[in-house]
Amino acid sequence: MNSPRAVTLVAVLLALCVLLPSCNFIILEQERLERKFRSLGLTDETMTLEDGAEIQYWAGGEGPTVLLLHGFGAEAIWQWHHQVQTLIKDHRVLVPNLLWFGRSSCPRRDFSLQHQARSVVEFLDRLGEDRVDVAGISYGGMVLYMLGATFPERVDRAVILDSPGLAYSRADYDALLARFEVPDLSRLLVPESTADVQRLIDLAYFRPPATPEFARKQVLTTLYKDHGPERALLLETAVDAMDELLARTEELRAETLLIWGDHDEVFPLELGHRLAARLEARLEVIEDAKHAPNIEHPGRVNALMAEFLAPRAPATP
Repeated sequence: MNSPRAVTLVAVLLALCVLLPSCNFIILEQERLERKFRSLGLTDETMTLEDGAEIQYWAGGEGPTVLLLHGFGAEAIWQWHHQVQTLIKDHRVLVPNLLWFGRSSCPRRDFSLQHQARSVVEFLDRLGEDRVDVAGISYGGMVLYMLGATFPERVDRAVILDSPGLAYSRADYDALLARFEVPDLSRLLVPESTADVQRLIDLAYFRPPATPEFARKQVLTTLYKDHGPERALLLETAVDAMDELLARTEELRAETLLIWGDHDEVFPLELGHRLAARLEARLEVIEDAKHAPNIEHPGRVNALMAEFLAPRAPATP
């Protein structure tokens, strides 16, 4: 005979099976990540810039400042939480959402990389930050590249993850569209269906986690419910300016570490080698990784970033 305790457990499990699809795991995970950030000593802040832009960001820790710039996809807290856990031991960490991501937005309809970079500079000015270390992944790497090329005095050391920066040609872009059989980049990075969400997961992970249909729907309706048209315009503007950006004479001069997934299909490793040669930068390849090595292999990426961004010893008089 089954014990009352066993019967109760079975009943609970059966109830969970019925209720799971109606429980929003994305909201629960967002709340968990926010609790994690707060437990590490970060606070959730919002700043209003001169042009009316609202920048939502997390800040905390002590030591030399490192600024983390996210890519397309979920907002910053989802992309950088593994690295924050390591970096905050020796750094002040700033984790903003770029314009039109998360709770950050702007009434000014300027979707250029230059506007994102200028907004980052004003953000740093308001916080009293002069020269900082910066890490950027994918689109965030492009913003970092623009920031360092346009305002070289503001970037001390740079870490670029799976991003060609501004060294991306029309031929590279055409090859990407052909590879995924899409008409433009927004069809790849701004999902409109659960199938699009699955494709993004497959792009990010070498070993994609299993995701049921209802979970992918929650991703779509929770993480991608806002700023879809604006994000598409960010991509369209960057593509339209591609030839102009490639021809720029300004260059990222900061000491730079490149980190790349060996199986990245969005920006293949060949781009990493090309960028490393252009910048005379060190390139670290993460094996069995695609476009999000910092999420899939956080231990390896954290070790590389912590070593490269280690606080410098004070100069001797």
